[in-house]
Amino acid sequence: MSSKLKDKFNRQGFLIVRNVLDFNFDLKPVLNDIEFIMNRLVYKFVSKKKSDIIFKYDFWKKYTFLSKLNIKNFDQYFNIRPPKENLKKDSDFFATQSVWNLIRNKNILDTIEKLIGSEINSNPVQNSRIKQPEKFLKKKTLYDGLSGRTPWHQDAGVLSEKGQKHTDLITCWVPFTKTTKKNGCMITVPGLQKKGLFNHDADPKGQAYIRNSELLNKLKIVALEANPGDIVLLSKHTVHCSLPNTSNNFRISMDLRYHKSGQPSGRDLLPNFCVRSKNKKNITVNNYKEWLTLWEKAKVKCLPKKYTFKYKVPTFEDNKRDLKNHLSAFWN
Repeated sequence: MSSKLKDKFNRQGFLIVRNVLDFNFDLKPVLNDIEFIMNRLVYKFVSKKKSDIIFKYDFWKKYTFLSKLNIKNFDQYFNIRPPKENLKKDSDFFATQSVWNLIRNKNILDTIEKLIGSEINSNPVQNSRIKQPEKFLKKKTLYDGLSGRTPWHQDAGVLSEKGQKHTDLITCWVPFTKTTKKNGCMITVPGLQKKGLFNHDADPKGQAYIRNSELLNKLKIVALEANPGDIVLLSKHTVHCSLPNTSNNFRISMDLRYHKSGQPSGRDLLPNFCVRSKNKKNITVNNYKEWLTLWEKAKVKCLPKKYTFKYKVPTFEDNKRDLKNHLSAFWN
């Protein structure tokens, strides 16, 4: 079974693995923590008179209300890593016991082990995303990867040069809501990952996107639709993006990432640590408090630089790694 799963992953560049997680035990605690953060923001940014009303709103209505208040770096309060740039001493990030439990989830690690072996590190290239219906978004956030659409890219494209070359990165994408084409699921081109890393460019917000990515719209696309409890696994070279959320519903997800122990993480300033090993001595981070301490120490170390990570968008010296030169076998 393990070799069949790995063969399929290597062939396609992705896997949708069903019923890995339990909604009430694994996912609902994270949603509860998100709502706790929302309540903190209500206390902080809403008058006492109005807050009594807002606290009675349901999850979605409360989040929508807060998103319209022009709270600076609003999405960052719900992201599971400190901000990339403009880092400050009081910069917030979403590191809770429930997130720690998810990173160390046995069923997730059992699946990852089938792909990269038993020596597994948690990789710090992580995000959580709360995507509202696009009709609620402002123009400036329409193409923001956390709240809006994500452009065509490969995850290797946001690693350091060392990570691009030497890290066997696996993305474990966890949906907390039913994810469909209508509410903005990911899409991919199966098999294209075998061509390796393509040239990327950076958009005005610094997001990496594949050069000539408009050509991908002419290829056979697979929608990575998933339910809460499923996980979607991607290789570091899997070409993917997200569709616009044209529904009336939110789409919540989390990107957890893992790599083989002993390899560079691709984000040298941020903590990566062993989460599974045949040798128990390799497990040096054993609980939530130790994990949180790692991130707080990394944040302090990054403060003088005012950023937590930088990467060089992969652009090779010639155009041999341009997407347009590698599509002959993929036209419909």
